[in-house]
Amino acid sequence: MRKHIWIGYLFAAVCLYFAFRGISFHQFAETLSQAKLKWVFLAFLVYMIDFFIRAERWALLIRPIRTIAARALFWPMIIGFFANNVLPLRMGELVRAHVCGIKFKISRTASLGSILLERIGDTLSFLTTFLVASLFYPFPHYMEKGAWLLGISCLLAIAFLFFIRFYEIRFHAAVDWSPLPSSWKIRIKHLATHFIHSTSGLTRPRYVTEAMVLSLMVWTLEGSFLYVMAHAFSMPLRYSEAFFLLFALGLSVTLPQAPGYVGTFEFFGVTALSLLGFSKSQALPLILAVHGMQFALVGILGLIGLWREGLSLQSLTDTNRPHPGSARS
Repeated sequence: MRKHIWIGYLFAAVCLYFAFRGISFHQFAETLSQAKLKWVFLAFLVYMIDFFIRAERWALLIRPIRTIAARALFWPMIIGFFANNVLPLRMGELVRAHVCGIKFKISRTASLGSILLERIGDTLSFLTTFLVASLFYPFPHYMEKGAWLLGISCLLAIAFLFFIRFYEIRFHAAVDWSPLPSSWKIRIKHLATHFIHSTSGLTRPRYVTEAMVLSLMVWTLEGSFLYVMAHAFSMPLRYSEAFFLLFALGLSVTLPQAPGYVGTFEFFGVTALSLLGFSKSQALPLILAVHGMQFALVGILGLIGLWREGLSLQSLTDTNRPHPGSARS
């Protein structure tokens, strides 16, 4: 794991170097200083709405396990996002499942299953934005290849979930037949049962439809956020171009990286805007402002969430110790 962490840091440093190489810092600072605050505030509102829609979606996805209000899930979700910004290897997903499991007294494996469904919904919606944007703009070969890889991975994940759903008895029989110790077999079957139950909504058309509508809303808001932020910097970015940028930024978080997506986010963002005809001196201030707002907002809300749940930064990596925050909701 430590090796993968250092690869992420090294990759981030290389990306930052290329993102900043040849930049005019005088023009860079001037562009930042001329940001229109009313547009920045509007972008902030759009991003907050995005969080609330994400909480509503998670409330839907976790319904096969237990009915939980979106407002109650908001803070565990934010804590997970915050953990992704400060911990390596996207450990925020595990942190979110842990906090949710302890807070609502449900299986952490089941909670993680609902988060997996969320990621699948994100990927499908993300690829939808790619298909729509590709009608207007030719994507570089590496972006098209990334889209294909994401699509194939998503389909394989869905096929796996359907397989374990409809062949649960055979799966348990295969585990019993295996040479694993008895304690391991019991544990694996117990975890599999919780996981299968948490993803059972995939077989319900209405559930899938509602989840996809909310996922498309999430990614429409993400693209709208980029569009509004571009206007804050007087960049003539068209609405369709905002989704071209969104796809590039989405690809950036799939690569080895440092916590908070530092480096990869900047490099892919600047590269995408350069393909749209914007100079690096125009592009980099916007990308840094976008990343900075996201990072700061998640950071502030994450610290508030930790306080509400009675957690500390250190406790994010200690998944064996219960926390006292279940009284607050």
